[in-house]
Amino acid sequence: MPSTALIALSTIAALVSVAVYLPMQRTTKLFEGAASIQNFGMDKCQRISGPSFCDDIRIQRNLNVALAACDESLPYRNFAASVFDESKMKESGALWLYDLNKPGSPAEKLTIKNFSGPFHPSGVTFAPTSEDGTPARVVVLVVNHVPLETPRVEVLYYYPARKSLVYKKTISSTHFFAANKISASPLYAHQQDDTPSFFVTNDHGYNITDWKREYEEKYNLPASSMVYYNARADMAQEVGWRLQMPTGLVAGDKDNSLWVAQAKAGTVDYYQSHLLSAEHQEQKVLAVDTREPITIAWPGMMNEEIMNTKLFNIGIDYDARTNTFVTVSHTRWNDYVQHAKERLEDKDATPSTKAGFLVSKAFQYPVRVGETRPKPQKHIVIDPEQSPRKYRLQYFFEPVIQNDGSDFGTPSAIAASGDRILVTGTYEKGFLDCNIA
Repeated sequence: MPSTALIALSTIAALVSVAVYLPMQRTTKLFEGAASIQNFGMDKCQRISGPSFCDDIRIQRNLNVALAACDESLPYRNFAASVFDESKMKESGALWLYDLNKPGSPAEKLTIKNFSGPFHPSGVTFAPTSEDGTPARVVVLVVNHVPLETPRVEVLYYYPARKSLVYKKTISSTHFFAANKISASPLYAHQQDDTPSFFVTNDHGYNITDWKREYEEKYNLPASSMVYYNARADMAQEVGWRLQMPTGLVAGDKDNSLWVAQAKAGTVDYYQSHLLSAEHQEQKVLAVDTREPITIAWPGMMNEEIMNTKLFNIGIDYDARTNTFVTVSHTRWNDYVQHAKERLEDKDATPSTKAGFLVSKAFQYPVRVGETRPKPQKHIVIDPEQSPRKYRLQYFFEPVIQNDGSDFGTPSAIAASGDRILVTGTYEKGFLDCNIA
């Protein structure tokens, strides 16, 4: 008869095996994607000509224009997929302007006045502005991947009247070691040059030169982070940890709130900043703009909602004015990685594998309060006077456009303004302008 110790060890071994096996199965299924991909919704889209190899796109809704971050060297620095050869990064990229008031018109390549040096744009964002009127000047933040160096953030001024970009300054930090996407914050703007504070996500927890990155990739470790830069203090600090390749980042409906798409977790998460401990979050500093002592508060980011989309979400956007919430996802991540490897050898080649995309739109439905895995109760009408509340509203994503890569694929980012959405592709020529009304 087996001893008690042997039975206990066997039980522990079985539990550990199950604990390891189930997450690996979920990851495998997420990476492999659907067995078959149906094409629909492309009739709602038109391809906008001009740029190629775009990594991000954002809409300035006051002006109704978009900036796309595109780079001919992007196939040689696909750090999210860990497919790169920085020695091939010769040609610099650019920001491209698209006027949504002229649907279908080509995007215009913008030059940056007073800027010199390599420019390989990744994430791009606009500083917050008033929703009333047309701003004369808008601050633009761009993550710049300089070869063999830590990514940095370039601060630019965009002047709508003359459609020009002017370089202001560069922000550097060791915390930006794997920076990809960026989102401006409405708090703590620089009082002299209007540079906003901002959040940046690192798509990996270890730099590309760190040997631990190989294990992070192999075992899909939650090692990525979120960084906050305070413009008045000129300091950056990590404020979010244990993320799984966050590749989508957009401001929420409250100050210092964020929606984060964790690609390798298959989730979309809502983070809200709270002052949990003044002792640990508040810091007295000498303001770089006024040269006076001030007290700043580092964000205490708490994950307040997790939406398990079971999709490899690579891009996300939220338009608070119209409550439009959209994501763009890879249909099969493994196909995309193979596609990236072949384009690394020849960026203009036709790969043997297609890499499709899926656009999803969020709808709010009632769910039961307290349910661990709530299901939408579409037939329920919430009574606002009811106390205690039995139901609350929650977002659920539903597909609106999908393609297997025959017409468009290799998605990298999405931007929304009402029912208009723009979708970029890492290896595509041009980008999509779609109406999902």
